[in-house]
Amino acid sequence: MIGSNPIFSTDNPKSLKSSILTAFQFDNSAISLPVEKSDGKNFRKANRVKTDSVFEKKSTQSVKSEKYSYKNGSKIDGDPQHEAQKMRHSRSTFGFMDIPELPYTIPRLIKGRVITKIPAGTTLEKEIAKQRWYIEFFFHNALKERMERIRVTRNLNRIKDPREKLRNFNHLCEAYHIALQGGWNPLDENANARLKKEIIGINLDESLVLFESYHKAKGTRPKSMSTYLSTLNAFVKFYGGERKVSTISDYEITDFLNTKEREEKWAGVTYNNCRIALNNLFRYLKVNKYVPENPVTDAETRKKMRTESHQVFSERDFKIIMEWLDKHDKYCQLFVKMIYYTCIRPKELRFLKLKYIDLEENLITIPGTVSKNRKPIPVNIDVSLKVELEKLNLSNFPEESFLLGSPITFVSDKMCAENFAYNRFQKCLEANNLTEKKYTLYSFKHLSNVRKFKAGWTIAEICSANRHSSISETDTYLKELLKVVFSDKAVPAI
Repeated sequence: MIGSNPIFSTDNPKSLKSSILTAFQFDNSAISLPVEKSDGKNFRKANRVKTDSVFEKKSTQSVKSEKYSYKNGSKIDGDPQHEAQKMRHSRSTFGFMDIPELPYTIPRLIKGRVITKIPAGTTLEKEIAKQRWYIEFFFHNALKERMERIRVTRNLNRIKDPREKLRNFNHLCEAYHIALQGGWNPLDENANARLKKEIIGINLDESLVLFESYHKAKGTRPKSMSTYLSTLNAFVKFYGGERKVSTISDYEITDFLNTKEREEKWAGVTYNNCRIALNNLFRYLKVNKYVPENPVTDAETRKKMRTESHQVFSERDFKIIMEWLDKHDKYCQLFVKMIYYTCIRPKELRFLKLKYIDLEENLITIPGTVSKNRKPIPVNIDVSLKVELEKLNLSNFPEESFLLGSPITFVSDKMCAENFAYNRFQKCLEANNLTEKKYTLYSFKHLSNVRKFKAGWTIAEICSANRHSSISETDTYLKELLKVVFSDKAVPAI
């Protein structure tokens, strides 16, 4: 876990001064803490603290064997009780209950055991370099409520040259010290990942790549993704792709929205849709710890004006359209009848295969991969529509065939083009001088729901027929439709 962190690189152009030969003695380097000295006879290594009793026992034995303390680099006799008390005090630094002011101790270089004998033909520094060196420090474990010892070598003991080994270990020690000061946690990789994102950060270009990849994996509809990217690309162009996402505040969001609204004369719905796209982007960045807060949260919204497209047919216009289609375009007529009787969306009809149509059970199931709400919810086949479908002799075709794939045979092994039915319907509107009325294929779905409501269908029944996610969604949908519906019933007389 520790050794694999790329932050700890020992490459450093600094050269080792040739005069620092004393660094190979057992005391620490200049950037390390002092290490306990010994006369070599009763050398005591740093041990893990297991229990208070064991620690005090070892501390007392050590004090008895060597009655000394360090003062100005010299060895003097000391009081055993005073030494034991001082050791117990240092023990509390790594206690199980006390949390230190800093969660770590300063890393230090440990150079192995004391060399008491130098073989012929070698030197003291070479013998010291043969020992197993390591960097040691303690870090507070919040879960266990104690300091834990960390020892690392980064495979530097493979170095045989004494001076090169010392230089690399000193660099490693300094690197760990800097990392700990910067907030690195050797016991929590998740915290380190968050720290890395906060320090390094990503720019707007990189955020778009991550955001798009996320939505592709999530299964977001291509049309929705295209709408998001259209808005977000404009935002990136406005501030520049190299701009760090962590520098975007609510001021930048508001400035962008207001500028575009003013220069491009945005309608309220366009303003709100752009705000939604930005909110989705920065919500994703916040969840993934690239930004601490979502700067879009407090941005203004605009009052939505009712859209003029997808208008509900008047009874007169509907009659004209259906009569024209019956004479000139049987394919488009069946297409719009499917919408009217089932409330299936035009895109879903393009993907509808025969295997999803069950005439025995009077059900059509739109697969989740095609459905707008990603749920395979069945739709009832009305009696009038069933008559139309039975004329096609669907059982004579492979179940993988598309119901509305061909304008000639209707059923085909190929899917029709994306705007095929739409373009044919536009010819109908043009032929009857109805292009200014803002009618679309969705107008058939809207008229169907208005007639259902006027015929006494409950909101729950209309909700089920349209495969809405909730009754409140249906209620909002009907409120918009019924604004243009007028009753032909007489007002009761006074």
